[in-house]
Amino acid sequence: MRSINKYVLPSAVSLVTAMGVAVPAAQAFDFKASGQVDRAVTAVDNGHRSDIGFVDNTGSNTRFRFTGDQVMDNGMKVGFDYEIAIGNNASADWDVKNAGNEQNNFLDNRQANIYLEGNFGRFTLGKVDGAANATSEVDYSGLTYLGGGVDFADYAGGLSFWGKNGQVAAGNPKVGQVFNSFDALSRQNAIRYDSPTFSGVTLSASLDSGHAYELAARYATDLARGGKFGVAADYVDSENQKETFDPNNSLYINGDRFREMGGSASLLLPSGIVFTVSGKHRQFVHSRQNSANNFFGGIGYVSGDNHFQVNYDRTDGAYIDGSKGNQYGLAYRRDWTKSIQMYASYHLYTASGLGQGVKDINQIYTGVRLKFM
Repeated sequence: MRSINKYVLPSAVSLVTAMGVAVPAAQAFDFKASGQVDRAVTAVDNGHRSDIGFVDNTGSNTRFRFTGDQVMDNGMKVGFDYEIAIGNNASADWDVKNAGNEQNNFLDNRQANIYLEGNFGRFTLGKVDGAANATSEVDYSGLTYLGGGVDFADYAGGLSFWGKNGQVAAGNPKVGQVFNSFDALSRQNAIRYDSPTFSGVTLSASLDSGHAYELAARYATDLARGGKFGVAADYVDSENQKETFDPNNSLYINGDRFREMGGSASLLLPSGIVFTVSGKHRQFVHSRQNSANNFFGGIGYVSGDNHFQVNYDRTDGAYIDGSKGNQYGLAYRRDWTKSIQMYASYHLYTASGLGQGVKDINQIYTGVRLKFM
């Protein structure tokens, strides 16, 4: 694989660059600004104390976006995406009785890339979603990122599990460590290729920083009377992304490399009922852990502007070998307008295999997302 990465991909970059420069534009550059504000209230009882926090929803955080494109004389399109998240008190970091974090600001360069698109597919260069990003998240309930879906750790990642002895559990395990949807490598500095869609199938590949690579296949189709079916699968190798250099001994120190495979699927029936499943496996290399697995299942219902989902998640081995986490969730979303979504959810988090017994965590999470442009 490395030999392919070393010679083929740079050649592809040169070809794409040459094609983009050689052909003048047929029309003016189109530019658009857009974004959203997404704020939420989290109410938590961790079995020891309870608290309320006012947070920015990490699932779909507050952000601003600039996009542009133009069509060339030969019909190809060149464009860019630039997106930055900016806010404070992220829901994935908030914890009970941790009011000091409420003033913590965050700034995240989410996207900064250019692309060339044509009959050959699409090449993207820069900060971009890795090819396998979101392969855990195929879900037609409409609740992913807004109280439901497999990424519930975005709403509760910073919550600490407390031991039954009244002390924080040894090692201070948090929801975001015990649970993981294993959704590939997320946003990366990379070169990515997406094939044209043939009969609903799209193939994607990316070479990320640190020689990591991601492969993904996606399929989506519309069914009769408004039904839909979609599925995604991936294979990821993080290679030496977390490798560090020791200058004193001139040695490279291996990081927590992993290989991942799995996917997700969702079926929306004409009746509005939605069935969603997600399953991922990670094999760790040069790590204290051997392997980990995640399974998510949800049953939802979509009726007009209303979205419901009941879901369950099980994560094994994400924190340490033998650790187990169970999440039970109920989520609802109401589209007030196309630009305003209100959502509310309830979550129960249980854990075992952490070296001691821990108390369950109960959470109510509710918020509003307002999108502009």
